[in-house]
Amino acid sequence: MAMIRRRLYIDERMSRLAVWSLRTAVFAFPVTFIGAMLYATETLDFRTAAYTVLAGVGVSVVALLLAFAGFVVIWNEGLKGLGRVLGAAALALVLIMPTATIAALGIGKRALPDVTTDTQDPPEFVTLGAVRSRASNGLAYPGEVLAERQLDIYPGIKPLSFDAPPEEIYRAMLSLVTRHKWLVVDAVPPRGERDGRIEAVARSLPFGLRDDLVVRVRRTAGGARVDIRSVARNGDRDFGSNARRVDQLLSEIADQQGRPRRQ
Repeated sequence: MAMIRRRLYIDERMSRLAVWSLRTAVFAFPVTFIGAMLYATETLDFRTAAYTVLAGVGVSVVALLLAFAGFVVIWNEGLKGLGRVLGAAALALVLIMPTATIAALGIGKRALPDVTTDTQDPPEFVTLGAVRSRASNGLAYPGEVLAERQLDIYPGIKPLSFDAPPEEIYRAMLSLVTRHKWLVVDAVPPRGERDGRIEAVARSLPFGLRDDLVVRVRRTAGGARVDIRSVARNGDRDFGSNARRVDQLLSEIADQQGRPRRQ
């Protein structure tokens, strides 16, 4: 009988807020994780996955508020449950911080989801244009408005020309794309007057968001010209990843081939 009374006394001294804060945080974890994983495996489209992740983050915020309230009660009344409160707060913050980081990165950044070296005749997607879902961003180039915005933000992104034959430049570009471990969807070597084309899917931070990439190698009178285009698969913000990718590839092929001519 004394043992039962002792057990009831311990239960009464445990903070209910501490218990529910941990339960809420534990519930939020699979919701957020499942949303992110289903998008990563392309089971869910971006919008549905984003809503699922945001739902999990919302539950995490509730868990964090409960943990804070529980801490105040424990501090004032001397109840048990400090470990649960700290565990709930830590788990909630693990789920909240990535989303908060994305929001912070997006503040003040101008939307530029489509970056290309040739705004007048941008490289075209052929294979990726046929296999992307309808929920993805369109691949038709927006035109002068976006071209002027790109010139203002990234004036240095321009095509490169080389004295080497297009077949050599094409192989070099394919090697670079493969080295970055981007998923090559289509690779068409140049032949005669036909342009060489490489289409690939790249992952960008944060959360491994997908961007679509196309490289065009065109024969010129003196050798070959390289044009690159990188487009965000979803949303209107790429956090600068497309421009960084295009600039990186241009720098790498320039270092490899030496003395390119900018257009």
